[in-house]
Parts: sequence; C-alpha cells; structure tokens
Amino acid sequence: MTSCDLCNTQKYEVIYDGVIRDGVVGKKTTIKHQVVKCCGCGLVRLLDNPLTIEYYQSDEYRNAYNETSNPSDYIEMHDNEQPPRLNKIGADFFRDKVVLDYGCGGGAFLDLVRGLSGKTLGVEPFSGYHDSLKRRGHEIFSDIKTAQSKYKDQVDSIVSFGVLEHVENPQQYLKDAYGLLKKGGKMYLETDNLHDILMKLNIPSFDQFFYRTAHLWYFEDKTLKQMAKQANFSDVKISFRHNFDMSNVMLWLRDNKPTGKGKLDFLSNGVDQNWIEFVESSGLADLVCIEMTK
Repeated sequence: MTSCDLCNTQKYEVIYDGVIRDGVVGKKTTIKHQVVKCCGCGLVRLLDNPLTIEYYQSDEYRNAYNETSNPSDYIEMHDNEQPPRLNKIGADFFRDKVVLDYGCGGGAFLDLVRGLSGKTLGVEPFSGYHDSLKRRGHEIFSDIKTAQSKYKDQVDSIVSFGVLEHVENPQQYLKDAYGLLKKGGKMYLETDNLHDILMKLNIPSFDQFFYRTAHLWYFEDKTLKQMAKQANFSDVKISFRHNFDMSNVMLWLRDNKPTGKGKLDFLSNGVDQNWIEFVESSGLADLVCIEMTK
C-alpha cells in the first residue's frame, strides 16, 4: 500500500474483508475485498480499486448503479433528494451567487437553485448529461481544469453531494475546489458517514451493502476536518443529515436488507422526527456534512 494521502503513514489495519456491493442493491462482487483504516489519521479506503476512472465516466457505470444513463431518468430518480439538501444549507448560500455543483450528475440540484442563483455551473465528467444540462440553462465543464481556466477565484458557492468517496484523490479534489472560490467563498459537501448508526449494529448484510466497488474512500468528521484544513479552508463546520425514518433501521435488524422508508405504519411522524433528531445530534446519521470557507 502506498502512503496515506492525508498523513503519509504507511501502516493500516483491515476493518472489513468480504464481498461488497457492485452496482444496484443486491448485486455483490464474486470475490472478497478489503477495506482498510490508516493507523495514523484514521482515513478509510478500499484497498484495491477494481474500477477505472474511465469506467466512472461511462454509460456502463450509470447503468450498473442506476439502471439507466438517461438524463430525464436521472432527474426523476433524484428530484426528491434535493429539497432536504436546500433546507439544510439555506437559501442565502445561493441567493444571487455564482454557484458550482462539483460532480453535478444530471443536474437535479442545479435545477432547484437556478431561480435563486445568479449563475449555475457544473463539473460533470459524464458527457452523456451535458446537452441536457446546457439546455436547462447551466454552464457545464467536463473537468475541473477547464472550469478553473474560466472561473478561478470567481465562484461564490460550491456544493458537492456524494462525490468525494468516488474520486482518486479526495485531498486534491478539495484543493481544486478551493482554487475556484473567491475570497470568502464557501463550499458545502456531503458524503456517506462511516459512523452511520447501522454500522454500529453488527449487521453483516449492511456492511456488504455499505462498502461498494464505486466508493474508494469512507469518511468521518475527524478526517474531513483534517482534509479541509490541509486544503487551506477555514471556519470549518461539521454537521450531520439523516435521510431515513425509524422503520428503516428496524427492518434492517429484522430482515437484513434495505426496505426504504415508511414501511411500518404503527410508527408516527413524531417518532420519526425524534429519531432523526437523535441520530443527527449524535453524529450517527447516514451523511456527514462539512461547510468551509476560503
């Protein structure tokens, strides 16, 4: 193993050794994979990456994980995920701002904030989404270097949802985002939380679901903070956001598989609200979030 990207330590411990998710829910690898934790800083990664960057930019990847690469299908699948994100971040983050979604996919979030923002930009390596994104009024770049050639030090606000875990070098990803922001600009990022409450309940099938071939890295609040500071960000704020009700965790415990939300009608909205408040305040939500300033 090469040195840790975050602290240069070369020692690690294996925290998982088994089959992992390889596409849509239920599809798993045929061989075991190891997930390792740096003994220096605690950064967690997939030991051997079975995929290539070219694969992430292909129709094949989107068909494997979403069963479609069509832009309209993407929007239909992900539209409902966007309002909770906006509620969490707040409208002021976008109002009359130059906003960039770093790894925007099909652009569902950009569509939501377009009316608030002064200008909406996206970086998206999959070219199959580009024509649709441009028709909907967004300025799109295939890579960060192209975006920097036009907007270096000019972006007010950057968002990133579920991207950091995919990239080859997450530390460089943050540094590149920093270079786009103007002084005082902010970045808000969400990624899967390594301390998701379901990771605490010793459910082997959840481990096989959580770890996946498409995710090269796994984060906790401590490592995210360290990465942000090494990328020269200041005013670093960690928070958590949870997408699932209490029925989700109860049915994982009963059935050993994902079932979605709202599957137990005897649970009231009040119970679910209290549950979500508990896991978010305890750092056990499914997402860890970080806001930082240039």
